[in-house]
Amino acid sequence: MRFERRTAGVLAVVIVPGLAGCAASVPPSTGKEHAAPSSHVHAIVADPSGDGFLLGTHDGIFAASAEGVLGARVSRFAFDAMGLAATDGALLASGHPGSGTPAEFGAPNLGVIRSTDGGTEWESVAYPGEKDFHALASTPDGVVLGMTSDSIELLISRDNGSTWSATGTSMMTAGIAVDATGRVIAATQEGLQVSTNDGATFAPWVDAPVVYGLSASPDHQRVVGVDAKERIWVTSAGAESWTEVGSVHGSLQAITIANDGGILVADDSGTTFLPAAGLRIGIPKGGTLLYTRITP
Repeated sequence: MRFERRTAGVLAVVIVPGLAGCAASVPPSTGKEHAAPSSHVHAIVADPSGDGFLLGTHDGIFAASAEGVLGARVSRFAFDAMGLAATDGALLASGHPGSGTPAEFGAPNLGVIRSTDGGTEWESVAYPGEKDFHALASTPDGVVLGMTSDSIELLISRDNGSTWSATGTSMMTAGIAVDATGRVIAATQEGLQVSTNDGATFAPWVDAPVVYGLSASPDHQRVVGVDAKERIWVTSAGAESWTEVGSVHGSLQAITIANDGGILVADDSGTTFLPAAGLRIGIPKGGTLLYTRITP
């Protein structure tokens, strides 16, 4: 039996007495009956200027609170943000122009654009009109890695996105993340690959789940991903294993994880926040935490 509670913009927690033995088998999940509706989301990052999140969507950059409550568009103009990364106090994005996008950014692809005010104003810094980065990820020391939609060559920038060069690695990847030890983790069809030299060479991560949609927390201490069976997995910096902490509903659009372990997910059901407290932690004696969510 499934119990649900809907609330207006607050955390919904359901405790069912007498079901403690089921706790491990019912991890928190997203779902259309409780998620907030949203434009298609391509990427999510923690807001470098605040405590919430920024969502790269088909219609520009949108804000979400630290509890996952969706807010207004923060970018002055609309654009299709296919890639989004936070680094050195700035935001880097890529994708395609939209309504109001400055003509000098180019078309049909934006190349790399940069914001230093939290995503409101943007400037073109590389490849205007040429490239569309579907994967962007920053390292703890400010290096940025990226992969474009027209190539399998992994690129690297050491000057906040202004200039790029090849790392020497070619691969098809569905996501890149970097942990606090500097490990570059890439999601491929063959499984996770790991690099310890800024992406110059990779080796398989043996026994790791086959996940995609990788994202690191702002402090790079946690990395999150989702597998083909809709399960959410988390690992920590330098760890050799992953932990299953929840599930998504249908196809994943984007996912990220906060420093405290809270997870913001955009999937077929909309946008859902899974607080760290809901990830099988703090289940009271004699009860089962069936799910914790933010609902509109």
